[in-house]
Amino acid sequence: MQIGLHIGPLREFPPIDEFLDFITQAEDMGFDPLLFSDTVSLSNFRILDPIAIMTLAARATKTAAIGTCVTNPVTRHLSVTANAFASVDHIAGGRTILGIGSGDTALYLLGKKYVNLAGMRETIKVLRALLDGEPVTFEGPELCSTWRKPDLPIYLAADGPKMLALGGELADGLIVGAGLSSEVNDWVRARVGEGEAKAGREAGSVPIWVDGIVNFGPDRDAVRDATRPRMCTRANHNFRVAYNAVPEAHMAGVKNFRENYNESDVGFKNKNADRVTDYLLDRFGIVGTESDVVGRFEEIAGQGVETFLVAMPFDLKERFRIIDMLAKEVIPRVR
Repeated sequence: MQIGLHIGPLREFPPIDEFLDFITQAEDMGFDPLLFSDTVSLSNFRILDPIAIMTLAARATKTAAIGTCVTNPVTRHLSVTANAFASVDHIAGGRTILGIGSGDTALYLLGKKYVNLAGMRETIKVLRALLDGEPVTFEGPELCSTWRKPDLPIYLAADGPKMLALGGELADGLIVGAGLSSEVNDWVRARVGEGEAKAGREAGSVPIWVDGIVNFGPDRDAVRDATRPRMCTRANHNFRVAYNAVPEAHMAGVKNFRENYNESDVGFKNKNADRVTDYLLDRFGIVGTESDVVGRFEEIAGQGVETFLVAMPFDLKERFRIIDMLAKEVIPRVR
C-alpha cells in the first residue's frame, strides 16, 4: 500500500521554510503523493493557497506526485484551474494531479453550495478538454487552451453513490473519504464499478485513493478527544446529502452531529467537536496509541487498499511527529 499525505488547514500560518522542510522530509520518508487542500482562511482555518504551495513543492521535491485534495469548480473558473495545474505540471516535470470535488467547507464558508452531479460531470469533461487542448463550450463561449497535457490526471473526490459512479465513469481516479472499514470500502468499490461498467472500462481499473485522518499518542482517550475538532468537516461533508452505509446502532449519533452542525465554526477549536462520536472517529480516522495505528494500517492494507492519504491535526509540529512515526513503523509494514 502506498501512503501519501493530504495536507490541510493549519492552526497558524507556518513559516514557509518550515513548511517546505515538512514537504521535503515527507518525500524523503517515502510519502507519495503530496496533496494540498484548497479552501479559505476564514473562521479558525489558516491555509496557504495550494497553487502557490504546489509551485514551491514542485521545485523542492524530485519524484513525488503533487496535487490538490481538493479544489472545486466554483472559486476558480475552470479555464483558470486548467491553466494553473498545467503550469505547475510544467514546472514539476509531469508529476501533477488535479484533484477536484463538488465543494464543501470552501464554499459554505462563502455562503455558496456544492456543485451538483450534472455540474461535476460537466466539470470533468471541460477540464479534460482544456488540458488536452481541445475546443469546448463552457458558460457560453467556446474555449480552447494552448496547453497540451493529456497525461495530467483528474481525480474526483467522491463520497456518495452517484458521485462515486461518476468517478468510475469519467475520472482518472478517485479520492474517497467515505470511511475506512471493510464494509464501506466494499460499498465504495461497488459504486465505482457501476460507473466503470457504464463507460465500458475494466472493473477495478480506476484507482481509488482512500483518505483518512491519522493521529496517535500514549494516552488513547486523550488523543482521540484532541482529534475530534479535525474530524468535523470530514464527517459533515460525508453526511451532507445522505447517511450512506451508517449502521442503525450509530444512526442517532450521526444525525445529532449533522443536524446540529454549525457551518461557520471550523478549525482547531470548533464546538461541533462536542458531537463527534467514537463511531465517527473510527469510521473516518485512525486514532489511538501507536500500536493501535500500526494495527489499523495493517488491517486496511489487508483490505486491498492501494493508496492511503494521511490527513492530520491542525498543528504543524504534530504533523512532523506523525510522519516520522508512520515512516518508521507503518510504511515498512504495508508497502
